[in-house]
Amino acid sequence: MLYFATVNIKRSILPSGRIGIAVSGGADSVALAFLLTKGGTKKNATKRFVILHVDHGLRKESKEEYSFVKGLAKRLGLPFRGIHAHVERKRGESIEMAARRVRLDFFARCMKSLSLDAIATGHHMDDVAETFLMKLKRMSVSSIREKSEVNGIKFVRPLLGCRDCELKAYLKKYGEEWREDASNADISIERNKVRHLVIPFLVENLDKDIVRHLAAISSREGKSAKAKA
Repeated sequence: MLYFATVNIKRSILPSGRIGIAVSGGADSVALAFLLTKGGTKKNATKRFVILHVDHGLRKESKEEYSFVKGLAKRLGLPFRGIHAHVERKRGESIEMAARRVRLDFFARCMKSLSLDAIATGHHMDDVAETFLMKLKRMSVSSIREKSEVNGIKFVRPLLGCRDCELKAYLKKYGEEWREDASNADISIERNKVRHLVIPFLVENLDKDIVRHLAAISSREGKSAKAKA
């Protein structure tokens, strides 16, 4: 079975060297892995890409997700590098901040040990729109960018032109599975509240294309801020 891109993936932002693909097991990152490798059929995919995964150990499902992602890498014919992490909060840290710190530390080590030029993540258009709304209350409109660098780690995000529903439809088309993080349904978490309550309300009552329009505004504001800097 051949996996041809039917979604708007931006390959032009990818560096020419070796790339780590951060795969959590969710639909977005699983779709990214398939899209970048054309289901493992892309020439030289084994040499160019490596699947990266962090089991934060914060949910009972995490070990199964680790096995799922490791199996996915094997199916795609890609190298796999993963860890079973132990996340401990430092003073003043939330558990999310601590998990991010552990994840970034793992990525930094992979950048060096695997000679990676960048790490690709599955952030998509819905993430951009949600982040835009969340930052409005902080009087900020900074955008999720196609390229960024954090602590020396270079990130690329080729799926920012894709909707979450498009990525899931792509996987369903080819009969592929992914894993849903049960915590994503918890609307006490700010992002989930925006995703499940705020955006659906705006879609129904204001603008059916609100996600695409918010993403476009966020992108323009991000470019404007970068130009001024």
